Amino acid sequence: MELTPTLGQKIINETRNLIHEKIIIVNDKAIIIASTDSSRLGDFHEGALQTIQTKSTTILTESHLTTMKGVLPGVNLPITIENKVIGVIGITGNPTEIIPFASLMKKMTEILIRENILVQETEWQSRAKEAYFFEWVQMNDIPTHFIDRGKLLDFHLSFPLRCSIIEIEAFERSYKDRLNEILDLLSLKITCTPIRWGHNRIIFLTEEDTIDLNTLTMQLHSLQSYLASKFCLTTTIGIGTTTNTYVISDSYQKATKALKLGKPGTITAYDELLLEFCLDEVSTDIRKEFTDKIFSSLYKEENVFLTLRSYLNNNMNLKQTASELHIHINTLHYRLNRIEQLTGLNPKSTYAITLFYTALYFLDENLNNKK
Repeated sequence: MELTPTLGQKIINETRNLIHEKIIIVNDKAIIIASTDSSRLGDFHEGALQTIQTKSTTILTESHLTTMKGVLPGVNLPITIENKVIGVIGITGNPTEIIPFASLMKKMTEILIRENILVQETEWQSRAKEAYFFEWVQMNDIPTHFIDRGKLLDFHLSFPLRCSIIEIEAFERSYKDRLNEILDLLSLKITCTPIRWGHNRIIFLTEEDTIDLNTLTMQLHSLQSYLASKFCLTTTIGIGTTTNTYVISDSYQKATKALKLGKPGTITAYDELLLEFCLDEVSTDIRKEFTDKIFSSLYKEENVFLTLRSYLNNNMNLKQTASELHIHINTLHYRLNRIEQLTGLNPKSTYAITLFYTALYFLDENLNNKK
């Protein structure tokens, strides 16, 4: 563990409330890296060097000013982590008045450093898990040594496995701390292996023998309600399919698809998708040909095309569609008539709606695959 200026300043900010004296933090080379007096930054402190060498508290008096470089009267205390002195905390002032606070200052400083080490280790493990899963979802064959490596990161899993994704919306700037809170909460509420995925997503793996889809869905609803009430967070969740091997890629892709198809704040399980399940089997060439056939005449009139998308997204509700597009209801009727003129399909008929929905689904899938 190395003392950095950032950590040194954090220690000063936390400890200066205990004592109203000048404080310095010195690294293991006896250089002042943080101080309540910025003019001392970068100075060599001979008293701190003595503290490092003797691994004991050094009391500095007026007499030391003429024999030691860069010192002021006060007390220097070694910062010890795992029996190694990594630096010194110095308190300037009357040693007699300061000494009663010395052991408390030393203890608090070491606690802050250990806390910082724990945070760093947690961050490292989180990144390692994310990197491991990224590698995992791209594999079609899982060697034994890969599974063994996962156990070192607490991936103790037995198939059948299911992959699910939580997306958190409207995230604040302190998202990392909040995301870690949600990860801990998820582990408490659901038997799973959670993984931080980017800045606003969490992937988690569950064992089907431990928690089935119905139970998982109920527990996720409970989690959503809790996050909404405590943190005012909207979460959208996609649940993938199960896999009877360690190959997780298909379950992950299905969870991603379910997440995309779900509306904000909902839980969508791929197993419960009906039409989309069939559409996934259509080849890329057929999708393109079908989409071009339906929309070729609409691409030239962007407003009309966007109107159709909004109309379908709002379940053909005219009032909601007009409100979303900020247009008069008569303008909406005109555009719907224009859609029929251009495509030969009446957007108010069940047959046309099915065709339009299918074509939009294929179009969006193609756009997402290009990203």
